[in-house]
Amino acid sequence: MPRLAKYRVLFTLLAALLIILVTVGVIIRARGFKPNFKNRTLDRTGLIAANSIPTGAHIFLDGRLTSATNTNIDLLDPKTYKIRIEKDGFSTWEKDVEVKADLVTDINALLLPQAPEIKPLTTTGASNPTLSPDGAKIVYGVSGERGGLYLLLMDNSPIPFRQNTKLLAKNTASVDYSKSKFIWSPDSRNLIARFEEANGLAIANLLIDSDKSEQAANDISGSLASTVASWQQQIDDRAQTSATQVPNEVKDATKAAQLPPTSPSPSPLLKKVLVAIVPSPKPLSLNYFPNGLQFSPDEDKILYKVADGKYKVYDLKLKKEFTLPDLPDFINISWFPDSRHLVIAQKNIISIIEADSTNKTTIYSGKFENGFVFANPSATRLIILTTLTQPDGTPTNLYAINLR
Repeated sequence: MPRLAKYRVLFTLLAALLIILVTVGVIIRARGFKPNFKNRTLDRTGLIAANSIPTGAHIFLDGRLTSATNTNIDLLDPKTYKIRIEKDGFSTWEKDVEVKADLVTDINALLLPQAPEIKPLTTTGASNPTLSPDGAKIVYGVSGERGGLYLLLMDNSPIPFRQNTKLLAKNTASVDYSKSKFIWSPDSRNLIARFEEANGLAIANLLIDSDKSEQAANDISGSLASTVASWQQQIDDRAQTSATQVPNEVKDATKAAQLPPTSPSPSPLLKKVLVAIVPSPKPLSLNYFPNGLQFSPDEDKILYKVADGKYKVYDLKLKKEFTLPDLPDFINISWFPDSRHLVIAQKNIISIIEADSTNKTTIYSGKFENGFVFANPSATRLIILTTLTQPDGTPTNLYAINLR
């Protein structure tokens, strides 16, 4: 019995020691330390939290298949890794990623379909489509007796042209909304439908409420100047408030890009001759970016243009500037709703690029009209204006390019 009791105590001590060693090992691993048996040290490590849309993509670290996305990869030596993320049917995501000791490095890869589905959103034509400032609505005109001014909500309904389209105002004998231009109020609730003659002189300026259906529009030509001035002041005030957090070097670079080119002014006599030959009515428009700064939806990044014509992104959190690549045949650029990407329109090409200028991916190659391309708020579609492969003269329609 004494010998048995002695062994029982020994086994208890060994078990307790094993539990302590395992606990210490778990704590060491949890704190990001990795034993280095060669040097007999505990090395600090880092961790990658890799996520992708869609999920379940393969992750390659320095060419070696390591894991799948939406998981953590821990105990990584601090250094720069070549990361590649792949999924069948989608674009490949690649980037050099620095892993730092004791820190979590986040990866959020957007994998775009290699052959995206394209569906029509309108079928009766869409003239002068105009996106609201909040990115949630598009208005457009439709010709004909049954046409009028229509509003399309930018949501994810499977049959959007049947469920999410609203007739704001009908065409009449004297009003054809397919021949008007549209300007949104800063709060995206009202808009002005402007009718002009061939020389640009206004015929009518109709105020439309985007929440009302089949309304009788009100001509506000008499108060047009004050209305537009009030809207512009709202935009200017908002831009001035947002600019308080922008570094001075970004403001200065943007101001330099907005300076007009220096050229000799024409003589007073020549000015009179030019005005007599070519009347130049002032166009109705709002400057939604009066300081040249386009903030991302989460307001953590700024897109701006510098004097040499290049576009740059400044990350307010990282306090870092990125220069976008040269964009030949450039038309326009806008933020993607996730605030991590930009949508770029070039001649016959639509691309999505990361805000740090990496992973530029072509989404669409072909004709589209007026550079009209925007992402819907949920970032699942791009909306374009085109006739696709239909013959010239066919009315343009709005189409969705599905990204998921």
